[in-house]
Amino acid sequence: MLANCVHILKNAQPECTGICRIVAGMAKHAHSSGYEISVLFLGDGPLLGMMKEMGVSAGAISWSARRSDLRGAWRMWRWLRKHPAEIAHVHHGGFAVRALCRLAGVRVVVQHVHGRIVESNGSAASEINFRAADAVIACARAVADCLPQCRAAVIYAGVETGANPPEHALSSGPLKLGVLARLIPLKNVAGLINAAARLAETGIDVQVEIAGSGPSESSLQHLVASLGVEDRVRFLGWRMDIDRLIPSWDVLVIPSLEEAFPLSALEAMAAARPVVASRVGGLSELVVDGVTGRLVPPGDTEALVRCIAELARDRPRLAHMGDEGWERVHSLFSAARMMQQTAQLYDGLL
Repeated sequence: MLANCVHILKNAQPECTGICRIVAGMAKHAHSSGYEISVLFLGDGPLLGMMKEMGVSAGAISWSARRSDLRGAWRMWRWLRKHPAEIAHVHHGGFAVRALCRLAGVRVVVQHVHGRIVESNGSAASEINFRAADAVIACARAVADCLPQCRAAVIYAGVETGANPPEHALSSGPLKLGVLARLIPLKNVAGLINAAARLAETGIDVQVEIAGSGPSESSLQHLVASLGVEDRVRFLGWRMDIDRLIPSWDVLVIPSLEEAFPLSALEAMAAARPVVASRVGGLSELVVDGVTGRLVPPGDTEALVRCIAELARDRPRLAHMGDEGWERVHSLFSAARMMQQTAQLYDGLL
């Protein structure tokens, strides 16, 4: 008999794509660990259909996750009563969400913390109150260290890698740099655009493709125009074909000012692509500097320029870094391992 576990997410909009991919990875291996996984979105959107297409049972209600929204709270309580679960795995919301899970008859409530900063309001994760949570999961050691009020379990995200690394030929021509992120100031995509302009001035030919959407998109497009690099920077919008997109790039770039443990880095390494990223949050727990990619100081555009220029001149090194990255993900960050560790936590709580 499988135990039911419902994962509660903020909404089904593109901003939650990364967490959806994590949950889908868990669901693929859940049965072998004795669990059935479903998803409840606290807001509708295109990810609802994506989860169903991936074989994950999913539903959506409208609730702001505030105690003052009594109608939304009623909708969530009613949904949970119609879809009973032993475990609620909460990715969004505070005490109100956890308390409502209890009222609906859920036996165990787990809170998952995905960053050191709550991006919706800019507050620190250390300020979160974890009342009514039986356990807290942190997505990286860097996040767990910011939660002194609880003993958070560190469970890294995982991805599928296959049995053997993908084959890839050495590229020629412009170095293709990819970005996979929500377009908000914290992601510092402007830093990479400025770096592309500086590289052009020094004769290094790069092409930047930005996959994502968000409130900063318009200002970033204006920056591209003002720097005159329209022929070097493309905006792809929100994309769901990640498995096809990432292998088309030579390098994934994460120029963020703050990160926890971005799934895009895992996905790039699983595709045998090196990662150039800011040395922030949990990225140093994933990317081995000089082995599977490069780490640069956050917000340092000149350091980013120097790093990309060096890699552009040494394509064999890029290929070697990609292979090393695949080996690291395959051995340490598989989706099966992620679910196994999560199931052990569930088992202990039940």
